[in-house]
Amino acid sequence: MSTQAEIFEKYGRTFSAGQRIFSEGEIGAEMFIIQSGKVRISKQSKDVEKTLVVLEEGDFFGEMAVIDKGPRSANATAEGETRCIVLDEELFEQQMQNNSRIVKKILKNMSTRLRDANNQIENLLIKDANSRVAHTLLQLAHKRGGGKTADIRLDGMNVDELARAVGMESAKAAEILAKMEQVHITRFDQGQVVVVSLDNLEKFIRYLEMKEQFGL
Repeated sequence: MSTQAEIFEKYGRTFSAGQRIFSEGEIGAEMFIIQSGKVRISKQSKDVEKTLVVLEEGDFFGEMAVIDKGPRSANATAEGETRCIVLDEELFEQQMQNNSRIVKKILKNMSTRLRDANNQIENLLIKDANSRVAHTLLQLAHKRGGGKTADIRLDGMNVDELARAVGMESAKAAEILAKMEQVHITRFDQGQVVVVSLDNLEKFIRYLEMKEQFGL
């Protein structure tokens, strides 16, 4: 049986921090499995590049272009030095035929991404900036919290990344986060956003909804 080192030597590729792995619109013939590091998936909207998700070890991306032979639907950028296993079309088809686990994982992954995309679209349609930030933080907290209700660290989510995710200027996102920090909803740890209290965040969202409903 091949070791991880042998597999990486044969199929691996290393990307440096900030290196673009592929760009939206390119024709793709490979999918990637992250062995170590992180990859930011983003999409260009007018003059703003919005972060869709930050993927970590064990996640994969780029499979859609291999399946439908279409152009890449988003950008992929290495966050820090990142090592990936790269599967071309032939290897991908072999895995699909011989490995039912990867088929199930791909289907689950595609379903999750579709749900996340729908949630993100809904968030971007929210006019109130405070609500957009709060709903985005709530989704990330549920996704990364693992059942925790306090001190949920949103790794990879700093002010600039949050601003890109919600479609606003970094200064505005920083202003909203500062207000949320004052009422013990969030804090910063080494530049990364931490949800201090999931309960307070949910109360804040309910307050914003009531404020909009009653025109306060």
